Amino acid sequence: MRENLNDIQFEEIVNMYSPELKKLAWRYVMDSYLVEDIVQEVFIKCYLHQEQLESFHSIKGWLYTITRNQCMDHLRTSYHQRVVPTSEFFIANEQTPESEVMTQQLGEEVHKQMNSLPDKYQEILYLSYMKDLKMKEIEKYLNINISTIKTRLFRAKRLLRQSMN
Repeated sequence: MRENLNDIQFEEIVNMYSPELKKLAWRYVMDSYLVEDIVQEVFIKCYLHQEQLESFHSIKGWLYTITRNQCMDHLRTSYHQRVVPTSEFFIANEQTPESEVMTQQLGEEVHKQMNSLPDKYQEILYLSYMKDLKMKEIEKYLNINISTIKTRLFRAKRLLRQSMN
């Protein structure tokens, strides 16, 4: 930018792009407090380095790039990467006899409800989840379009969810 933004112009930019940048940051960090901090940092950088911007037309891309970079920096140096699991973590995540029985019962119920679905949906669920086949592999195996597979899988999961409730 040849000349610096005045305070009113900068405030308009903040008001215009803040919601979009918050959505972008949310996709990376998924923490509303961090999103606020990151977007605030982005606008501080924008204000301090506005002379690097060549025109008002490229500001959106510039802000998106700064936001993405701030998010990536946070994820690289984030607290969650420095945390070392303790023995309590592993004890809390161990299977207890009760949780094993509940998991088994849930699995049996899902299997029972899955068997009550129409054959074309059972087949897609079986190949996708039990055999762990990719869409391309299912396409070759059943000789049907991927879009049909996706539709059937979506409908099968919806029907299964409805029958489980």
